[in-house]
Amino acid sequence: MRKLLGMAVIGFLVASTALAAPSSSSQKLALEALLKRSEATHSDAMVIWQDGREIGHYYKGGKAPGPIDLMSVTKSVVALGVAQLVAEGKIKSFDQPVADFYPEWRQGRKKNITIRMLMNHTSGMQNVMNATVEIYPAPDAIQLALAAEIVGTPGTDPNYNNKAVNLLAGIIEKASGKPMDVFFRDGLFKSMDIKPGPWEKDKAGHPYGMAGLPLTAADLGKIGQLMLDKGQWRGKQLLPVNVVDALSQPQAEASMGLLWWIDPAYRHFDYDPAVFDVLRKRGVPEATTLALQEGLRGVHFDDVETMQAGIAKALGPDHKDALRDELISRGIGPYRLFKMTAGPTACISGNGDGGQYVVVLPSAKIVTVRQIDAEGSQEQEGEDFEDFVQRVLAVAGPLAKAAH
Repeated sequence: MRKLLGMAVIGFLVASTALAAPSSSSQKLALEALLKRSEATHSDAMVIWQDGREIGHYYKGGKAPGPIDLMSVTKSVVALGVAQLVAEGKIKSFDQPVADFYPEWRQGRKKNITIRMLMNHTSGMQNVMNATVEIYPAPDAIQLALAAEIVGTPGTDPNYNNKAVNLLAGIIEKASGKPMDVFFRDGLFKSMDIKPGPWEKDKAGHPYGMAGLPLTAADLGKIGQLMLDKGQWRGKQLLPVNVVDALSQPQAEASMGLLWWIDPAYRHFDYDPAVFDVLRKRGVPEATTLALQEGLRGVHFDDVETMQAGIAKALGPDHKDALRDELISRGIGPYRLFKMTAGPTACISGNGDGGQYVVVLPSAKIVTVRQIDAEGSQEQEGEDFEDFVQRVLAVAGPLAKAAH
């Protein structure tokens, strides 16, 4: 399994119902391009459904693989468990204080941290982005989270936090009376005939909330369909509409829901001279700051792929290490380096290290999954399929209008 931040025989099938017979040649070409790109990025599986019917897939070697670790898409699944407990009244609301479950937090700034803050990455908890540094070596990921210092004002500055999300495993267990993996096994997974692989756990036996849940592409697609249908599965309302909708409402950042990402129809990126003072205040090495300042001066990028290529060019051959260790570790993701203009919401998604994806396009009734399994090795250049969401939007074509 991947622990780090981040040509097979073609075996795809385009069904005769593809996009209910795609309404334009451009949509057919976009679907073909998505399938070919899935192969070129060494995907193990990519499946796309519309109205619950498969319209195309690519499988490495021509055969659907078994369960693959979802990496951070696990977080999006965990969010559904929290939503279920809110609906059942076992969690009062997403805004219930964590201290209600862990009384030792009824002091200092910790008493102000809510479940919502764990889910929208505004808890203010100390965190190291690379999970191999603190989380995986720790014998108990929940105790590690409980012991974390509070380094930011809770509810304010978003900072992606694996440690905080792991605490949700403990809250789910306390609220449901079952370990999180058993809670899902006996609940949503049983109702939806989802058969996971073994959920990765810490040495104390707690399943991680941040990553570690293996699902097949077909079962991950069921999770996407549940979101698309607002909590309904095969005619039965498993989760109330309002709690499902809550997961995809913008939080402190417009692109962030509650452990689900909100993807606009487009993103444009422009040079922002003010950001370099922020980099210096946060302790980014001066050499890196200067490289970005010179390399990005006056730029404009029309999409995520070209933006990321621009950062890579500015930082040079070691751009991945620099981005992870010198920027993301300080809470500075690539989007924050620019003035960003975003279009209306087109879809919601879960994504994880290496390019694990589940993408839901409500307006086009499309669910798409992409998985890759490197069995512990870091992905090669291009394997993380950074433009996956945009390619799915291209398949939807004019149907990819605002979802909300």
